[in-house]
Amino acid sequence: MSQVFKILVTGPFAAGKTSMIQSVSQTKVISTDVMTSGEESDVKSSTTVAMDFGTYQLPEGDVRLLLFGTPGQSRFRFMTNILKGEVDVVAFVIDAEAFETHAAAGVELRALLRDLRVPAVIAVNRCDDPVLARRLARSLGALDGEAAVPCQLIDPDSGREVVVEILLTLLASMESTNIEVA
Repeated sequence: MSQVFKILVTGPFAAGKTSMIQSVSQTKVISTDVMTSGEESDVKSSTTVAMDFGTYQLPEGDVRLLLFGTPGQSRFRFMTNILKGEVDVVAFVIDAEAFETHAAAGVELRALLRDLRVPAVIAVNRCDDPVLARRLARSLGALDGEAAVPCQLIDPDSGREVVVEILLTLLASMESTNIEVA
């Protein structure tokens, strides 16, 4: 029996959400990127305005992840509210070097997890240090048991490390709620 899980990939503007989905998706990524304007164009040339969508399936075919990426700007937050329904895990992406986004990201993460009551994996992009990743995740409000993964999300191998943590988090969540694993 095949298991399908919905993963919400969210976080601040330009954190690496689209890069993560593009690096790990085994199907063509559905993207709603448009050209940026104003101050945002100084950071990157395009941005997600509705969602990114990709999939990841284990080789045996019995577990499939549906990856839904949200826009990072607050004016598109309504899309996060639409996409967060029936989510199994939140993959919260933060750019370790974008210090100016950390305070607002912490508020967003805590509110989202309080609302959804699902486990989270914190993907600390542009970071190679596990200690720094864990420290940053905790400063955002991630719980001690929630994984903090240092990563370089433009690298497919690094993106797959985040997927492995998502899978381990799903397994732990299923075991804690006594759901039978197929």
